[in-house]
Amino acid sequence: ILAAVRAGDANEAAHRLSAHIVGSRDRLVTSLHNDRRGLRARGFAVVAA
Repeated sequence: ILAAVRAGDANEAAHRLSAHIVGSRDRLVTSLHNDRRGLRARGFAVVAA
């Protein structure tokens, strides 16, 4: 992302940032899904978005 910004390529930077956000969200959702039972035992409610 930074390389694209430094190169002045806004479209490439936006594309890379979008891919990064999607990947981060997917990892978070997977982690929450895997930890749902433990989180629920601690009083957290994990609901589908």
